[in-house]
Amino acid sequence: MKKFSILFFAAMFMISCGYKAKTIELETEADSINYALGLLYSSNIGDSSDEAITEFLDAVKAGYDGEFDEMTPTELMGQNMGISSKFFETEGLVRQPQWTYNGEIFVQAIINTWLGDTTTLPAAQAQAILGREAPEGLQYEVVPLKKCPKAELAKVELNNYMDSINYAFAMLNASQWKMMLEKVDTVTPVENQLTVFLENVNKGLKLKVYSEETYFGGLQLGSRLKHMAEDTTGIQGFEGVQLNFDILFRGMINGAYDYDEMMSVEDANTYLNNLFLTRQFGDWKMENEKWLQDNAKKDSVKTTPSGLQYKVVREGKGDKPTPTDTVTVDYEGRLINDNIFDTSYGEDKQPISFPLNGVIPGWTEGLQLMTPGSEYIFYIPQELGYGERGAGEKINPYSTLIFRVELKAVKKAQPQVAQPAPENPDVQLQMIN
Repeated sequence: MKKFSILFFAAMFMISCGYKAKTIELETEADSINYALGLLYSSNIGDSSDEAITEFLDAVKAGYDGEFDEMTPTELMGQNMGISSKFFETEGLVRQPQWTYNGEIFVQAIINTWLGDTTTLPAAQAQAILGREAPEGLQYEVVPLKKCPKAELAKVELNNYMDSINYAFAMLNASQWKMMLEKVDTVTPVENQLTVFLENVNKGLKLKVYSEETYFGGLQLGSRLKHMAEDTTGIQGFEGVQLNFDILFRGMINGAYDYDEMMSVEDANTYLNNLFLTRQFGDWKMENEKWLQDNAKKDSVKTTPSGLQYKVVREGKGDKPTPTDTVTVDYEGRLINDNIFDTSYGEDKQPISFPLNGVIPGWTEGLQLMTPGSEYIFYIPQELGYGERGAGEKINPYSTLIFRVELKAVKKAQPQVAQPAPENPDVQLQMIN
């Protein structure tokens, strides 16, 4: 169990709502997992302003307390439409700055379409309008949606390009929304859905939402956490670890304010990844380590300073390759359980050629010990192979790789003008196949 700071004190007061960063005591591994997950969840806040952080955390709590689940799909869609309308006024219809929002036409188009009107704007014409270039140089006035009209058909005059854009967009989407809600909303009677939708559009218009994405993202996360808490199998793949919302939420608060006295977001990611791998492959890792320890005691096996073990089956003649040379080999790769994961032997298979510095470190080092015509067996520790990442379905993390290798030929690299090394060279760990 990894235990972090045991101090318990309040840090600086962050915002007026009462959220503040502080260190808490994590007494068990489950506590640490919950806290680390909270830190990672805090990265869902795209805006670091106090307003966005407050809104997100409030929404998470609301979602976890069930407020999100208690709303029907029709109510949710209506509320979302009301909230979105206010952003459309400043950012453009569906957040397209080139489309000026006319809330009155937009919502009446939803109502007309919902009630079956197809005379104001035929569907084919609506599609053509949305694909048309906007006239240059024309300015259109934003028309805010102050309150939704009743669920009644009404004539709409489309006097300009932007009126048509608003009507066409709402019309084409409203028919899809109506069909979707009839399928997914099993609570609201179909004949009442439009009325309920409009009532919640009005409620959404009254809500003070700083960021639509932050608000609904927090609600959805909170709802998901609630369902995770009810799942007795464990959270996020950690079997037997139950969700502790108080600790997880503390991690979210601390992460939102970059408070890393206990652990940073990067620490949390590393901790959870390592713990997950240890839980899943810990026994396999220990089995491989024990196998290498026993193998190193054999008289025929030699060990290099890096930990690479090898056995000479046959020595050849000639010059040994350097890292920049290209080698041609036959090989067979297997695990300590004798499962063969790759080979160049067999029908329709040929020796392979590759630059020596383009493969896993165990191969790069081992082949430099060989001369053409040699045959060696390499016992490659996971640190010189695919490590904690593994490779595909056949090679689990922490696997020792056993290769029987025949060096067929060496092609010397052509002299080249030296180039500066990249700042962050990518360690080559590609699988030979």
